[in-house]
Amino acid sequence: MSGHIFDMINRIKQNKIPKRDKFQGKNRGLLYTESSQIVAQYDFPSVSSQDLEQIKNSIRQESAIQKRKYYLLLVIFIVTTIILGLILLESYKYPFSSLTRF
Repeated sequence: MSGHIFDMINRIKQNKIPKRDKFQGKNRGLLYTESSQIVAQYDFPSVSSQDLEQIKNSIRQESAIQKRKYYLLLVIFIVTTIILGLILLESYKYPFSSLTRF
């Protein structure tokens, strides 16, 4: 039994060492470095406003279809759960007559 306690104490001591070096050691200098002045240049394709509206409408239609699917699955799940619960309650005959004595 006492061997387990010594192992636990040694494990705690070994786990403290990397944490101390991580937060108090040589890595603190990286926290206060100045940000670089390099600005990332991206080359995004330009789209006309008409094409942009078509893209937005297609995304909206896809999200509406997906939302309907999720609602349908939710309804199916709830109805199935209710049916299975009712079947379980009907098949489980608990003697409630003993409760009326009180």
